[in-house]
Amino acid sequence: MAHALVRAASPLLATPVLGPKRSHECVRHGCRAGLLGIAILALALQAEIVDRIAASVGSTVITESDVLEDLRVSALLNGTAADPSDDQKRKALERLIDQELMRREIAFTRFPLPSEADVEKMYREARARFPNEEAYQAEVRKDELSDATVRQHLQWQLRTLRFIEYRFQPGVQVSDADIRREYDDFANQWRETKHSEPPAFEQVREEVERLAQQRLVDSALDRWLGEVRTQNDILYRKGYAQ
Repeated sequence: MAHALVRAASPLLATPVLGPKRSHECVRHGCRAGLLGIAILALALQAEIVDRIAASVGSTVITESDVLEDLRVSALLNGTAADPSDDQKRKALERLIDQELMRREIAFTRFPLPSEADVEKMYREARARFPNEEAYQAEVRKDELSDATVRQHLQWQLRTLRFIEYRFQPGVQVSDADIRREYDDFANQWRETKHSEPPAFEQVREEVERLAQQRLVDSALDRWLGEVRTQNDILYRKGYAQ
């Protein structure tokens, strides 16, 4: 192929009309153009390596950058250090796949965005754990994020939580047995962590009932996601395959 390109170019370079000087200029310009093309190709290949595909859900691509951003934002909001280990990246990818499936359902049902006031409230609550603006901005820079990215994640998180309540909570029925089971779990954790007797059942019944309801909603969501996953082509790329 290289020989074919040389043969195609040689008649032009040998044309007397150009003259020796013009011919040399063409060679120099051609070399520069060739080097520029190689540089652009190298940058494109480098970008592909840096932002390689982690998985695809149908025609939607989830990149390595998406996975790392999810890890960093989650760590920032939870007040922990980002863990880019293979295990944590796989877990982040699974979250992003679930989010993509929910995003499609949200779009299909035209579920509304939360108001700016509600997003701002959630944003301020997230910011409250930082002592001041400087500390927050320093953490954002350290995690290679932006304030706009944090806000977008919070908006999506709030919209998803409300959609889950709208979609799955009406079908959940909490029985007395569910509440009692939740209280037993609560009491055991209390004894293990606080080394004392937990509050009486009636004192915490409302809180425990909410926990029981949330657990049932989560179970309904997991079942739905499991069904929807079987209905979509989900492809994992090298390094993320289960």
